[in-house]
Amino acid sequence: MQLDILPSIEPGLYPSQSTHQQEIEQYFGGSLLTGLSPLEKAYLTNLDIFFVVFTNRCGSTFLTEMMHQVGLGIPPKAEVFNSDLVIPCCREFHLPSFTHYFMRLVRGWSKNNKVGFKVSAQQLFWLTKTGLLSHCRSVRLINSKRQDRVSQAISLHIARHTGQWHSEMERIDNVEPISYCRNEILQCLHSINQGQQLISYYADIHNLPRISVTYENTLSDPEREIRRLADFLDTPEVARGTVNLEAISIRQQRNEDNIRLLKLFQQDFYPDEYPVARNI
Repeated sequence: MQLDILPSIEPGLYPSQSTHQQEIEQYFGGSLLTGLSPLEKAYLTNLDIFFVVFTNRCGSTFLTEMMHQVGLGIPPKAEVFNSDLVIPCCREFHLPSFTHYFMRLVRGWSKNNKVGFKVSAQQLFWLTKTGLLSHCRSVRLINSKRQDRVSQAISLHIARHTGQWHSEMERIDNVEPISYCRNEILQCLHSINQGQQLISYYADIHNLPRISVTYENTLSDPEREIRRLADFLDTPEVARGTVNLEAISIRQQRNEDNIRLLKLFQQDFYPDEYPVARNI
């Protein structure tokens, strides 16, 4: 792509800024990006990079852990472009620029010249704007999503109240049973749909190969989904991998709160299909 055209695009039309990216830029200041050495350029030229692009509570952490288990070069849980990971790592290893951090990541996680990371849509816009991805041999997108976005929104609503974003995190102390708030759930659903639109928008702009993987299909037939991903990523050795769901530490968090809130939402918006007493 022509990187020199990006500065002329209105920020709202190329949404590359989030709190994480702002904090990273502030930390590095004028040394955010440095030139690549000939060896670094040669390394990236032979590298296929893929991204698991997600919206909150879509099952992407479960997916990346499963992909890591079968041998793909991807961190199993971490969102490695979040500022709360980037900045401490750069401090610990005295990395003077984000370019150095990026090169450390791809070298550390790549397998057979392929590497992947979990990112949000805005992070993907930002990474593209840095110019680093333009040196890679190929860029591919795995859109992690859920078929049931209302249940996803309710899960996001609960996580915002409990602070428990996956099963290995502790809930905030003294959290009362989650109350039903129609507007908050709609806000969550709206943000999920906006995130999905951004993923599609990015893929349309850059005309990149993309595959969708749903949480529901991953749970019902994980090995079929791994075969689909192996074909998409051109990693035939991974297609033969066996998925051990018991060895994956991330567990479903669905409980009575999810069921109760979903029923109340259903009664609000399609009561003829889901008649439910209001005293749940």
